[in-house]
Amino acid sequence: MNRKNNRYSFFAAAFVCAALLSGGCNDRDGLIDKDDARHVPALNAQTFMPLSNESGSVKAYVGTEVSVSGFNLDQVGSVTMDDIAVEITEQNIKQIKFKIPALDHAQRDQPYAVELKAFDKQEQAFYTGDYFVTIPVTDAIVSGYAPAEGTVGTEITLSGRNLEQVTRVHFGGVAVEASAFTEVGPEAVKFLVPAGNYTEADSDIAISAEWGTATIDVTGETLFALHIPILDPLAAQPDGVNSVLGDEIDLTGKNLDLIDAVKWGEAALTIVEKADGTLKVRFPATIEQTDPVVQSAALTAEYGTPAQVVTLAAAWRLDTTPSTTVLVPEASSMTAVDGGSDNKFYLDKTVTVAGMNLMAVEGIELRYNDGEDRKIAATLLEGTTDGELKFVVPEEVTFDTASEVDVVALYNGGDVADFGKATVYPFYFFPNIQMGIGSSSKTTYPDFNREHAFFLLNSGQVISGDAWWNDEVDTYAKSGTNSLISGSSKLAVSATGEQYYGVQPYFFFSASSTHKLGLNSPANSASQLKTHCYMNGSSKTSLPSTFGTPILYFRVLAAGSEQPLKESVADGSVTTLVDYSTMGGSAAPALGKAETSSAWVQGSVIAVQYINHAHGLNGGKPDSMDDICQQGFLHIRQITCADLANGMANEDREGMIVFDFYWSKTLNK
Repeated sequence: MNRKNNRYSFFAAAFVCAALLSGGCNDRDGLIDKDDARHVPALNAQTFMPLSNESGSVKAYVGTEVSVSGFNLDQVGSVTMDDIAVEITEQNIKQIKFKIPALDHAQRDQPYAVELKAFDKQEQAFYTGDYFVTIPVTDAIVSGYAPAEGTVGTEITLSGRNLEQVTRVHFGGVAVEASAFTEVGPEAVKFLVPAGNYTEADSDIAISAEWGTATIDVTGETLFALHIPILDPLAAQPDGVNSVLGDEIDLTGKNLDLIDAVKWGEAALTIVEKADGTLKVRFPATIEQTDPVVQSAALTAEYGTPAQVVTLAAAWRLDTTPSTTVLVPEASSMTAVDGGSDNKFYLDKTVTVAGMNLMAVEGIELRYNDGEDRKIAATLLEGTTDGELKFVVPEEVTFDTASEVDVVALYNGGDVADFGKATVYPFYFFPNIQMGIGSSSKTTYPDFNREHAFFLLNSGQVISGDAWWNDEVDTYAKSGTNSLISGSSKLAVSATGEQYYGVQPYFFFSASSTHKLGLNSPANSASQLKTHCYMNGSSKTSLPSTFGTPILYFRVLAAGSEQPLKESVADGSVTTLVDYSTMGGSAAPALGKAETSSAWVQGSVIAVQYINHAHGLNGGKPDSMDDICQQGFLHIRQITCADLANGMANEDREGMIVFDFYWSKTLNK
């Protein structure tokens, strides 16, 4: 605290100075009268509580009660801050307390140095010094907004401070009440561009925000650029002339690329071409025949959110007689690989569609709305016939919990045929995986174990020890000295993300010389890879005695709070893999006689977590989901390579482990 004087006012010498200043000297001998000295106040500037400072690490505010100690403080007559009298709340010979008054300073984050003065009862100042007072920013302040252009339904974010106090936003002449905000917080308020009586294709709109009795100019000189589609008048149909299925209409105007749909009644027309100044639409062959076949309905265009409707024609005549030239594809069934009786669509699985006119299909899309209208293209496989086509469930879906989608076929240059609904599970599923176990001795290492040695998590493949070696699945481990791993489950500081992620994550099982059977993370130990072999000519050769590259951690799900998840994985009803946030604690959980968080049995469900590069450099167990690149669940369905009663591997290592595996997309790379 920067005091102008009286730094040592706590000492007796200060009494002399104070007495001289107040004229309290005895004229007879030039000395202070003892009785006068007893009435001279002095305070200790180091005892202010709070002892606020210039940095703001200790703060005091308007209304804060301040205390200070000293001598003869019952003789204090008044105290001021910036010449404003303060309210003294308590006073005795050793201490005085007062409240900081309202000060004439603007709100800001940094404290103000306020001049504090203390006066004796003769109104003589005996103390002057700085006291730091913070006038906090409590007003709502808008520092910016984004985006600066859009259309009806565009979400605008106001950024600033104390914005939870905003009660209304004005978008031009349209008021958006707080109840319509899409998000409210101290640092941001979000709202959608409201519908309004907009007449220009492009216009500049001022935005302001209300809080309390004040109004904030949000846009200033940078007004919001509002764009809406404006369509030129559509020529009327001549008398006696009707549109037919397959006919096209050319529309012109401005900002027509903002139009989301054109409809005849409730039937959506196919958008063939769309640009700023032109829009071509077609009456699709999927419009159902009516009775009578010629019907009139409004022809409308829609844009924005919620949909803004522009009427092109109040009554447009259409002959709904089915087209004889356009074949409409139809689906009678959709069957997904590994979809089970519920026909689940897992990522990257093939779906077979049976039906008719399927050679007319030009593309397959999954459509849904997750706040935005999504159209996710699927890959069509070769070999389509009139009665069957196949496509692959796309990995690009944006949701992380199983969700229903519309499956549509595109044909005739953009017409849409509805193939029905499906539920997409946004993760990978690999059922009925069979693996052998590694062995500490080549004499107890059956060929089945070598041929089923490693499980590749991303592709869902079981590969042999031969493939691990010949295909260089883990180049760094194959070298014999893995330069990417500096120790158990820890990357070397020189290991790059490109190098680490260049090795597909994998795991394997192995049994020790004491028959302990473990599920292994490759990077856990330098002595486990060698429990598997590859064929070098006609002889078995152990894999290198070094660390593998991928770092995995495991956790065996327990009964209790994890039981519902455990059951859903076991019965195949699990709908998401991203909600589980308990961190794995073991890099090599072992088969046990009873189930624990690090010991598994037949029927166990095990969380598998692939550590990302950033945490791999730190090493050790994951701390949070931020450390996980991918995660999934392994359900141990059957164990024939061990004695389940004692939890030990068979001495001859014969048998297998059978499991189902669920695996996520990348979470945090």
